Amino acid sequence: MAREYFYGIPHFCISIACARAEIHGRRHLRSKSGKRCGPGQKGETPRLNGHHFHVSERADLAEAVISVGLSKTDDTIEIGLPLLQRMIHRVRKCRLLGSAALDMAYVACGRLDAYIEQGISLWDIAAGWLLIETAGGTVDLRPREDMKDKYRIVASNGAIDLKL
Repeated sequence: MAREYFYGIPHFCISIACARAEIHGRRHLRSKSGKRCGPGQKGETPRLNGHHFHVSERADLAEAVISVGLSKTDDTIEIGLPLLQRMIHRVRKCRLLGSAALDMAYVACGRLDAYIEQGISLWDIAAGWLLIETAGGTVDLRPREDMKDKYRIVASNGAIDLKL
């Protein structure tokens, strides 16, 4: 259950994806039928309330609205706070929504231009990863050598250079 939902905060997101195979070191997320999971068909933009949507087209970092995720462990806070501080000075606005799934959904539909987190679990971002790519964005996911089963993620509209 999403913590935000449990606490009555009306900004939450539940996301579901399933990992079926790992090919060339990258997990491919598929449904039981072999089709990509997500709110649309492969190669088709996803829909929100019946309308197609896509990532934002903003390319100017100074105009970007991004979200920086901060997990609640000492390690992730220590590496996340300097990133947040750097980004605050570079972008129009930084947000901390507290839900990786919601951050990624907002990137996919153009409400945010990017989402960055330094220590996230795959299950928190798997469905959003597919949603962003289907909506025309990019996801750079890299395993953390210093944190078991954690990843660095930069999910964006693909047009913006975050200068990380």
